[in-house]
Amino acid sequence: MTAQSQAPHPAASKQAAPAAATSPAAPLKKSHETPPARAAALEALAKALPTAGKRQNRAMDLQAALDTALAHRDMDPRDTALAVELAYGFTRLRGRTEFLLSRHLKNPAGLPPPVLSAMGLAAHEILHLDRVPAYASVDWAVDRIKALAGSRLAGVANAVLRRMADEAGQAADMDCCRTPGADATTVLSRYYSCPAWIVAMWRAAYGHETTLRFLAAQAAPPPTGIRVNARKPKAGALFKTLAALPGCLVAAFPTLAFAPGTDFSHGGLNLDALLAAGRISRQSAAAQQALAALHPDGWPGPVFDACAGRGGKTTHLLEATDHAVWAADIHRGRLRALRAETIRLGLPDIPVFAASALCPPLGRAPGTILLDAPCSGLGVLSRRPDAKWKRTPADVADLARIQYGLLHVAMRRVAPGGLVAYVTCTLAPEENRGLVDRFLAETPEARLETLCEADPASPLGEFFFAACLRKRA
Repeated sequence: MTAQSQAPHPAASKQAAPAAATSPAAPLKKSHETPPARAAALEALAKALPTAGKRQNRAMDLQAALDTALAHRDMDPRDTALAVELAYGFTRLRGRTEFLLSRHLKNPAGLPPPVLSAMGLAAHEILHLDRVPAYASVDWAVDRIKALAGSRLAGVANAVLRRMADEAGQAADMDCCRTPGADATTVLSRYYSCPAWIVAMWRAAYGHETTLRFLAAQAAPPPTGIRVNARKPKAGALFKTLAALPGCLVAAFPTLAFAPGTDFSHGGLNLDALLAAGRISRQSAAAQQALAALHPDGWPGPVFDACAGRGGKTTHLLEATDHAVWAADIHRGRLRALRAETIRLGLPDIPVFAASALCPPLGRAPGTILLDAPCSGLGVLSRRPDAKWKRTPADVADLARIQYGLLHVAMRRVAPGGLVAYVTCTLAPEENRGLVDRFLAETPEARLETLCEADPASPLGEFFFAACLRKRA
């Protein structure tokens, strides 16, 4: 998985977690209709986080599930914003909320999934959203559960959620996640809402203190990333105006990052109008930094973006360099989105191929091949929080095999003396430094030229790996 060029819906300023994921709920009686924001969030979570026993590869991405849930509802913008906040926040802190909820339930797994889901979302509001009164969270959840399952379970929900409201102040303390016999990995997994296998992997690879930084980052909303289109007139002036906004975290032309909740209307700015005019793009600032760290202006051309997706890095290259750029992806829908982006941004029409990076239909060897490789996405969990509940250690191993194959193909296809630029958005060493070191040891014609590893102190909360490998001339 690579980080999307389009930022997902902005999420809560405080995080949350889904209860055990739900299946679509039965229709409710008219008198007990769930408030629209909660109904939309629950529908999205049901699609993105299916119940145990369902195949995870059939689950939708959270953003797509939320888009679907919102598309058929005519909602007030404030309800839409709350639905987004609930779905993303709930997913980020799923583990903590489920653990704290389970302490008050004799047999959580024995409850109907829609009931447990409603309790979980209400518990999230109680524990992690200051702006929602606890009584409001209890009321809608009890009404929903009564309509779904009757008065007995509604009474259980009422008692449990009120008890959680009484204890809400303790949720910010890691001690709330300690139990007799629980080791450090288990406690960190509960508190930071991250599967234990990921916590264990990071602790083994990076040490305890760095792992704490990574865990805190993945449990928080990501900054809003903006890229100013350097090809447009007055790009420098627009950059300075944006960089002066309160909430700007990073400003290094053309890259900007803003704290969640930043008010872009300050000073009369209209972000939607700037996007429509092609003057800016939404793109993770960390993704932009990873590409810039490889100094693409000095790459030999032409440049072949072999895993282009919707074109975040392709368009970045076209804006920042004078290279001839080619692009390929196996998904035609993504290539259509890439073409739409080049049109929006006023960039040249470039050759694109609907093809696998393992079998690129190239007539001549490119000077540089960019591999924004498919990966587990464990470095961008703040932006794609549902990924941590779907990925497994086996997925990491499978992806590492694919990545190794892609590196071999790219090194074979690139021109003598050319570069292979390898980028991932994961913190799994098996997909990053470990993979590159193994490839270099087994590939005499390749040498390492540039390496950029994740900075745990970055204010961006997203972590990329990038390396340039030079092919012997």
